Amino acid sequence: MSHPFEVGKPYRNRSGEYVVEAIDGNRMTIRYTDGRTLITSVDIQARIWENIQFEKQMAMTEERKRQAMEARREARQRTARTRKQRTKPTYDGFEESDFEEKPRGVAWSGRRELGRVLAYELAQRGHGSFGIWIVPRQSEVHVAREEFYDPGTRETNAALFVSAGEDGVSYGFHVGKPGGKAKAQWPWSVLLGQLATQEQLQQKLHAILQEQDLTLDLLAMEVSYGLVGQITPEGDQFLWRHEDAGQEVTRQMNGEALAEYLQAVAPTKRADLYIRGRLSPKVALQAGPAIAYQILGAFEALLPLYEASSGT
Repeated sequence: MSHPFEVGKPYRNRSGEYVVEAIDGNRMTIRYTDGRTLITSVDIQARIWENIQFEKQMAMTEERKRQAMEARREARQRTARTRKQRTKPTYDGFEESDFEEKPRGVAWSGRRELGRVLAYELAQRGHGSFGIWIVPRQSEVHVAREEFYDPGTRETNAALFVSAGEDGVSYGFHVGKPGGKAKAQWPWSVLLGQLATQEQLQQKLHAILQEQDLTLDLLAMEVSYGLVGQITPEGDQFLWRHEDAGQEVTRQMNGEALAEYLQAVAPTKRADLYIRGRLSPKVALQAGPAIAYQILGAFEALLPLYEASSGT
């Protein structure tokens, strides 16, 4: 009779491991590792042993398949990471020459690279698609949604921005309007309308200025074009400052009063609203590539105001 057993060798059944002590025809004596003995059928134990070997072989086959699938998955992930690394834009940080005055041209040559990093990271963080635009003849880059940005009418666009000059780096949110009566569909009008009617947006503006250490700077054409007011948070209200004949004038405003003030400034003349932070050349240079992510944090915080300017 053909069977796989040899006296003295170890095998296994559903009860555990055993050693064959004797074989007599179709009967065999086995001893388990705990000392129990059993006289049993050779045919039955042979089938059990063969089934266990088959199951073991199948388990090994499945494990090889699993390992092969895992290896393919890891290979795909490595390929995806490599592809992402190849396409992910980088910015090495500001250079000293970015803050030097040049007789001709623009000093900050890396503005496009920084703009790409900021637009890319905004998309990666779930804020949707953004484009970038280099402001002609200026050391400035705009980051905005393509559907709301018209390069041909830059005076009326709303955008997130970064600029560099001799005084350092300025970054944040900008919206402006040219001279003449502002049109209702311009981002300037839309944003100020939203601020006037939404207390929640007024509170959001206050929180952004406070948490991001930004200022709201209002520039307008009065006798000449220049800064007509700087707004910072003070307590739970806003503080308006203005220098007049070398003397600083201040007054407190709540959110509603601030919205009314912004709407009343230069109603038929050029005006620009900046919510921005500033970094000295020394601080910007010391930050290195990480400056992109400092600016990115401010951009993310400012998105509710940017979106409000487009009516979304």
